[in-house]
Amino acid sequence: MKCPPLLLCLGVGRRRFPIWLPLFLLWPLAAAVIIVLAPLVLLAALILWPLGWGKPLLLSGPLFFDVFCALRGLEVNLNVGNRLMLISFK
Repeated sequence: MKCPPLLLCLGVGRRRFPIWLPLFLLWPLAAAVIIVLAPLVLLAALILWPLGWGKPLLLSGPLFFDVFCALRGLEVNLNVGNRLMLISFK
């Protein structure tokens, strides 16, 4: 089962005081946007199907979800000069 990341941790500066952003609070908003845009995507897919762009358009939603789920466990440490930054998806 694919599970998207729940939290985003941002650490900035030498002391790296982490800022925790709860990503799970954005899921209901994202679901509402997807439900509202679904008829428009279906209409666009029907219009673009003869040109060969319909199927990729329909498959782009699950593809973006797979990429978002793959972010879980990603940690990026940036070290530029005297600036430090940590980005972590949990």
